[in-house]
Amino acid sequence: MSKKIAFIGMGNMGAPMALNLHKAGFEVTVYNRSAEKVLPLKEQGLHTVGSLQDAVMHKDVVITMLSNDAAVKEVITGDEGILDYIEAPTVLVDMSTVSPDTSGELAETAAQMGITMMDAPVSGSVNAAESGNLVILAGGKKEVFESLQDIFEVVGKASYYFGNNGSGSKAKLVINLLLGTTMQGISESLVLAEKFGLERTTVLDMMQQAAVASPFLGFKRNLLLEEQYPAAFSLKHMHKDLGLILGQAREIGSVLPATSAAYQSYSAAMNHNMADMDMAAVFAELLSQSGAKN
Repeated sequence: MSKKIAFIGMGNMGAPMALNLHKAGFEVTVYNRSAEKVLPLKEQGLHTVGSLQDAVMHKDVVITMLSNDAAVKEVITGDEGILDYIEAPTVLVDMSTVSPDTSGELAETAAQMGITMMDAPVSGSVNAAESGNLVILAGGKKEVFESLQDIFEVVGKASYYFGNNGSGSKAKLVINLLLGTTMQGISESLVLAEKFGLERTTVLDMMQQAAVASPFLGFKRNLLLEEQYPAAFSLKHMHKDLGLILGQAREIGSVLPATSAAYQSYSAAMNHNMADMDMAAVFAELLSQSGAKN
């Protein structure tokens, strides 16, 4: 018998993940606080409900995919939150990107109520969510991680177990540090090339053949060429993640100078109304700061 899954949060990432689980044969019920976001999924045959209670009761697994710490805390532990309505053996899996502290606190609260929780944030953009090629980064009980492989194999191409609750969220910050600073580095290189008067297409061709080449550069190439930034991974989410990273770094005594510099660039882009653009729009911000914007 396939697992009964409640999926909470039908944003750019959650919606395609829920749809893939439905197509794989799971019994998926979806809920979003903004009800209009579930309508496209209802049209594709998913079960939609109008309340969190109806979504999560009597499910094998409840998955949350929300935008930030505050939203996750409200939905899980707030008044009439998930923990008010579920009971063992339902497993709660938060796939949002939140601070490790939040993940640990939520898991502890859930455990006090007899509920097993995992943090399992994902690495990958909307395209990876749509194609089932995310990377899942998990923290919690090892046996629960193993029991969720049938779900993880549908939404992702790989899943990694990092240890106790909060470890998955720590791993997500590690990979997003690299993501954010990589975008910053690509952007700075292109700005320097622009100021030198080098042709952008040829510079990108060079980058993609050099030792620093990566699939990520290929994903962002057209955005950088056309200076149009439809969001695959929005700049506001990268800004939030870099803030989380620097907050954790201060707590543990880690010095991250490149990350600090990148955070300033993303902050400036946020102040110039680029929040909902793709994170690659940090290039536009640096072009503008350098007086090189067309």
